Amino acid sequence: LDTVLADLKEVAQPIADDHKNTVVVMTVNHGQSELLMNFACAARYRNLDTSSVLVFATDLETKALAEGLGLATFYDKINFGNMPTTAARVYLDRTFGAMMMAKVF
Repeated sequence: LDTVLADLKEVAQPIADDHKNTVVVMTVNHGQSELLMNFACAARYRNLDTSSVLVFATDLETKALAEGLGLATFYDKINFGNMPTTAARVYLDRTFGAMMMAKVF
């Protein structure tokens, strides 16, 4: 746990320092990548600052995508290694539930 928190602090602290302790957190898996791209592109189109956004990517593909979009990312294999990478098929299915748990914890 100490290692994970230290890794997270390394990413989150500079964001918090630059934005009066405000960090906008998004938890995303690859199945939600279209939503993430839409968010980033819409923000960029409207000249909105996304430098306070920290994406908790639950898989390496999403981490690479978020970084490619210029967003700060955090990925932890220990906690996210077994997370689903697909989108939820229906409300409250296992994938939906797993992603909700990742957002809560």
